Amino acid sequence: MLIIFLILFFLLQILVLFCCLAAGNDPASQELSDREQMEYIQNWMKKHSGS
Repeated sequence: MLIIFLILFFLLQILVLFCCLAAGNDPASQELSDREQMEYIQNWMKKHSGS
């Protein structure tokens, strides 16, 4: 009985892992993430270069 619970537990963990890996792995979301990072860096540089 314990072995069945362990197998189910690890199968659930593998499912969650693959869902997390698959999320945001497409080119469109990667491009959006890159754009947001570039905007953040530009704003940070504007804020800290004026001093």
